Amino acid sequence: MQRLFSMFPIGLPGVGLLCLRLTAALSLCLATQSVRARFPAMAWLLEVFCFLLIIGLATPVLASCCVMAGMYALVSTGGAAWQCAGISMLAAVALALLGPGAYSVDARMFGRRSVVLNDPDAPAERRDRT
Repeated sequence: MQRLFSMFPIGLPGVGLLCLRLTAALSLCLATQSVRARFPAMAWLLEVFCFLLIIGLATPVLASCCVMAGMYALVSTGGAAWQCAGISMLAAVALALLGPGAYSVDARMFGRRSVVLNDPDAPAERRDRT
């Protein structure tokens, strides 16, 4: 799973990725409106995907689902809502390529790790095992 994420930026870039996650999730929620009447179970599943995308869990996978939902919305409306679907698909592609950012569940689960090679505070018997 670590290969799916390039980095977890903090600060303003992390806030920007949080905003991008919100944009992709809200556009996916708008896409569920066209599905709700015909496939209520599918609409419920897409709403769960929206929630998971907002909290930042499995972000690249869910962003890919957003792209597919945008394509479905584009095809199901006959191209009438191509502006909305196009923007949502572009936001989802950018999110899939950039990753979730530091303010996400993915960052907590798969974030930066620190490796301490020579810990001066370690007991002597642990330091001399080399």
